Amino acid sequence: MLLSEATPPVRTRRAHRTTATLAVAAVLIAGAFAPPATASYGIASGASHETLRVDAQGDAGASWTAAGTKVSFVIPKTGQGRHGTVTGDVSRRSALKLVSAVTVRRTSDGTNWALQELEIAGRPASLDFSRWKGSPTQLTLAVTGDHLVGKATFNGRPVTGFSPTPGGQPLRIYVYLECFGCPGHAGAWSPMVGVPPKADGSFSVYLRSSWVGKQYRATVVGPNVGGQYAPDAQAVVSGS
Repeated sequence: MLLSEATPPVRTRRAHRTTATLAVAAVLIAGAFAPPATASYGIASGASHETLRVDAQGDAGASWTAAGTKVSFVIPKTGQGRHGTVTGDVSRRSALKLVSAVTVRRTSDGTNWALQELEIAGRPASLDFSRWKGSPTQLTLAVTGDHLVGKATFNGRPVTGFSPTPGGQPLRIYVYLECFGCPGHAGAWSPMVGVPPKADGSFSVYLRSSWVGKQYRATVVGPNVGGQYAPDAQAVVSGS
């Protein structure tokens, strides 16, 4: 997600129709359309013709076209990104499968590099850069009774809490939920809410009547862990 998008939605978890939970639900409706927090390096929206290279120093160079103009951007091994280019390319194409991947590459030291064009209903598609070692971000999703449940992990550890931007600003991690075919949105994805995972990376959301659809989709933006920009992850499940 783009680094300027930092307004968080609020938690949704409801088991009974009490006055308190109805008040929380009213807040959630407003929060459901808030822009997401970020962790993987969001570099553009409305991009096309994307490419990715990695130079011998470990700096990544991404380029794309937006509004008819070619843009080049450098994500250094450390520090914040800047407009510019890198020289040479020591990476090679990887067979690793990622959701919405534009390109996935790998260098000889075992580092994975990727560009993903992530889409969440109601927001422009975001071109996200990731750089990590080990397993990619994993996200599960299931319908259990009247709840959507799931879990987010990266390299086997829970995705939870806060994730710093390249500038060091801590932003809350959320799993963003969408519904396909919900009332009033036939044949399209519509935003539901963002929920912060618990300490173990799990989450649970009550499916109120306006969220009963044919499919559900969960998205988590990969966390920034010790300078690693983990890739984004999505999961889709059929409605009950």
